[in-house]
Amino acid sequence: MKMDRSWDYYDDIAHLYDAQYEEPYWKLYHLITEKLIEQLLIKKNLKSPLSILDLGSGTGYWMEYFVERGDKVYCLEPSEKMITIIKMKSEILEKEVEIYQGICEKLPYEENSFDLVNAQGDVFSYAMDAEEGLKEAWRVLKPGGLIIGSVDNYFAFLNDAVSVGDIATAKKLKDSSFTEIGNSEVSSKKFKTRLFTPGALEEVLKGQGFSDIQIGGKVVFGLYEEEELIAEIDSISELEVEHCFSRELIGKAEHLHFSALKPINI
Repeated sequence: MKMDRSWDYYDDIAHLYDAQYEEPYWKLYHLITEKLIEQLLIKKNLKSPLSILDLGSGTGYWMEYFVERGDKVYCLEPSEKMITIIKMKSEILEKEVEIYQGICEKLPYEENSFDLVNAQGDVFSYAMDAEEGLKEAWRVLKPGGLIIGSVDNYFAFLNDAVSVGDIATAKKLKDSSFTEIGNSEVSSKKFKTRLFTPGALEEVLKGQGFSDIQIGGKVVFGLYEEEELIAEIDSISELEVEHCFSRELIGKAEHLHFSALKPINI
């Protein structure tokens, strides 16, 4: 059976995409990510305005975030319908945002162009070739530039299978780093995602020449009661950030968070 591409699925659900992120869990997830981005930029002394490449921009959540920081944002997104929404948002913001329909394996930018490549939303899990995508990200980053993003966590998917006694799926996950995902309630399409262990992710990043690699988990605590999460989201996000790089907790997280540096002396 031929598998759909990730952007075929997201073309189907573009009009519903933002609504799912109104859930308290995703508000927490985004707040954790924002705090991790700010911590990293402060640590590396990178100050706005920065040149940002936002890979897999979706409907522009991170475009809005970086634009509001005062950065110059370049959006790359393969889904045509997602791009329509990005354009609408950028017009409302009245900010100049460069938007390109394309894939991470073939970036239409000159080398050494960006201070930061942002790859949230599991771009390199959904990519047709994660290694080629990371190679391209390396190429367009300036020496001393950073990449930051997320991927799907192998251990979370394995836990989901084992916890309900789905041994057949657990065995399939052991044999392959890929699995199918999608939501049949909103689209008949499914696509493959590549699952990473922390060790495998570090190996792939090192293989492309990145250094100063940090890998953590998002979200490492919970399950959260929604009312309590809403009431204490700021304090909870601080605790999540404080412990997200703890080796004992990373395996619990649905997503792996990563950051890495393109060395200056290369």
